[in-house]
Amino acid sequence: MRLVDQFERGLDAPICLTWELTYACNLACAHCLSSSGRRDPRELSTVEAKAVVDELARMQVFYVNIGGGEPTVRPDFWELVDYATAHRVGVKFSTNGVRITPEVAARLAASDYVDVQISLDGATAEVNDAVRGVGSYATALRAMDNLHKAGIPGGFGFFFSDQQFCRVGGL
Repeated sequence: MRLVDQFERGLDAPICLTWELTYACNLACAHCLSSSGRRDPRELSTVEAKAVVDELARMQVFYVNIGGGEPTVRPDFWELVDYATAHRVGVKFSTNGVRITPEVAARLAASDYVDVQISLDGATAEVNDAVRGVGSYATALRAMDNLHKAGIPGGFGFFFSDQQFCRVGGL
């Protein structure tokens, strides 16, 4: 059966679900939509998070888009990524890049289905760092370079404001 024919019948499960895994974050971005910063004491445990992944796998969800906060600051984040992909649930996640070392990038490159989006809010350090904090521009570029060297075609995610929009051509 052609894919188009399958879509005409409708889907049996969502293609993608978005999951704010944690509110914890190492930055304090001016535009944060999730009031991130400190970890919520009601945050799911590792066992509970794996149970969510099990349910997503049962539903045949194609992938989960993980955000937050900064999901990579969660101590069990990489364990949960591995668990999800081992259960055939793809993972896309947004990060400010703070934990994307060359070693982590190599590990991600070896995963079956992981996609990474680096958050960047300006074409220059001056613009980006005014929104995300001093040094965040260099961190994001370093993370993207680590992903590129590992063979992962990562992408950037932007929050547009009047200050950033006029500088997009510089990227």
